[in-house]
Amino acid sequence: MSGTAAPVVLPLAVRAGRRAALAVLAAVFALPLLAALPWALHEGLSVAAWRELRADAQVPRALALSVFTALASTAVSLLLTLLLVTHLHGTRAWSRLALLLGPMLAVPHAAFAIGLAWLIAPAGWIARALAPLFGWDSPPAWETVNDPRGVALLAVLVLKETPFLLWSTVALLTRPEVAGVLQRHIAVARTLGYTPAAWWWRVGWLLWAPRLAWPLLAVLAYGLTVVDLALIVGPGSPPTLAALAWQWLADADASRNAQGAASALLLTGVLAALLLLGLALHRVLAAWGRRRATSGVRPPRLEVPSAPRRAVAALGPAIVVVYGAVLLGLVVLSWAGPWAFPALWPTTPSADVWAQALGSSDTLGFTAALAAASALLSLVLAVAWLEAAPPRWDAAIMPLVLLPLVLPQLLLLVGLYRGALALRLDGTVAGLLWVHVLMVLPYVFTALAPAWRSFDPRYEWAALALRRSRLAFWWRVKWPLLAAPLASALAIGFAVSVAQYLSTQFIGAGRHVTLTTEAVTLASGGQRALAAAFALLQALLPALGFGLAWWVGRRAVARLPLSSTR
Repeated sequence: MSGTAAPVVLPLAVRAGRRAALAVLAAVFALPLLAALPWALHEGLSVAAWRELRADAQVPRALALSVFTALASTAVSLLLTLLLVTHLHGTRAWSRLALLLGPMLAVPHAAFAIGLAWLIAPAGWIARALAPLFGWDSPPAWETVNDPRGVALLAVLVLKETPFLLWSTVALLTRPEVAGVLQRHIAVARTLGYTPAAWWWRVGWLLWAPRLAWPLLAVLAYGLTVVDLALIVGPGSPPTLAALAWQWLADADASRNAQGAASALLLTGVLAALLLLGLALHRVLAAWGRRRATSGVRPPRLEVPSAPRRAVAALGPAIVVVYGAVLLGLVVLSWAGPWAFPALWPTTPSADVWAQALGSSDTLGFTAALAAASALLSLVLAVAWLEAAPPRWDAAIMPLVLLPLVLPQLLLLVGLYRGALALRLDGTVAGLLWVHVLMVLPYVFTALAPAWRSFDPRYEWAALALRRSRLAFWWRVKWPLLAAPLASALAIGFAVSVAQYLSTQFIGAGRHVTLTTEAVTLASGGQRALAAAFALLQALLPALGFGLAWWVGRRAVARLPLSSTR
């Protein structure tokens, strides 16, 4: 007899169901993305549009601002991540910081930008707190919000992207196949007389930094092409190139639309150039690091001064404090009536703003319903792929899945808008739901795939051996065991949908209002109190989603029939 087991032949219904699941996934997700790129390229390759772009005096400065904010925010976020992981990993401070990453990520970018803008504005909280020290009777002449150098935009990007990179690092380092190797390496380093921090700088980042390439590329792409943050806190004359492109794409003039598409294509080319530059820099640094790590020369033991060590240890709490101050500022601002400078607290609180915000219950309900539907559909599609496709297919599909994360959203939406026009979906709820699913699915898939692929197949073999159906196995065993990852992926998708701005404005054609579009419009229009109320509502929905996901996960684990013999 041969020692090779015979291949498992699946029932005809199971095979048909898997083919149908893959076909639906291709029709809803893969084909629209692949079709959107040629449409976008056709729009952006207009010769007349490129001439207009070249002749526009705003473009060089706008492009420089976009590149500066993207590169600087990515570099600073990466540096902060490296410092925090290197010096805090394995400590109680690291465990506390890891627990707080979820709540920080749940705060939408636009809501955070509105709150931070209030803190650093000339009439904001920081200036009011300093006013008694400097004797200010009127707001100082600070260039903070909408400053021409883009520093405020840079600050918002760094404070939002650093938790994202830290969360990606935590997800990597807590994988079972990584955590064990990491512990053994650090133990060996200790026996050789190296501290964990020395191991990280000398060996650790050579091994694990390349695994953060996709999150880092997503951060760079977002910083280069972000629009809503640029409208809230970015420079105004000129704005960043992404904001300028959005203005042109929203124009009624077709020639302006083509100029906006050309700008989106230009940003894509710049992103590709920066990516190639980053790959070259990585090769140089990696080769230098390998030579340094394998040279056999032990570096001199340098005692790090206590002040820098304390500064690194304070980075995590400082970020958490900023998030707390932003949320508290939004709460106070939304309840403030007339608030003269330099009073630190409003003297006449008012509920008028909240009455107006809560009066827009249709907007709140539509935002929640749209986010719930898009997250649920994305979860169904992700589960269909993970159930129907072999694990070896994941590597092939991953670049397409991650495409909406790393491709400039402006360029992608130009093509998707043309597709929506052809299908008569522009301005419809169905079209809006479809584009939200396209943007949400990558996050849901990447959140769910590790837990789903690591599920022990012996559970299914045992269930089939006991003559249980696959449906009964999924419902009674697999779903309860994976309830926490499923709920977490659903909450992440819900939060991503709530935060969508460009896709809602573009495919919705301005006919459908969400909390995010309303908050950005109010903030860019200077209605700070009402914008704060909408920003809090925008932040409340993801917080409720994550809280519900945590509760579902805990309930599912508590109700597992581990001792049952049935």
